Amino acid sequence: MAIINCPGCMKKVSDRAAVCEHCGFMLGAHDAESLARKARTERSIRVNKLVSQQMLAIVFFVAGIGATFYDWSGSQFAAWMPIAGPALAGASFIWYLITRARIYWLKRQK
Repeated sequence: MAIINCPGCMKKVSDRAAVCEHCGFMLGAHDAESLARKARTERSIRVNKLVSQQMLAIVFFVAGIGATFYDWSGSQFAAWMPIAGPALAGASFIWYLITRARIYWLKRQK
């Protein structure tokens, strides 16, 4: 008896279980090849979602840098944009680093 990752929820279950106890995925209805294919598909979807988040973080970073160096004088935003621009750039850079680390760890898992 071996422990495998459920293709539906990626939690540990027995390979002899008919149904995942966590999510209800029907393990007994699939053969080993279709379970492996389902796991690869789910992993690919997760990586694609993280890459999308990474790109969004880059867009916010560029917007924060742009807001920092834009001339806001004469605007109603002039008082708080010197603080908001770098804060947005910093927060999005941290978001990018965290997302990049999550992609790295997900790709290292088997």
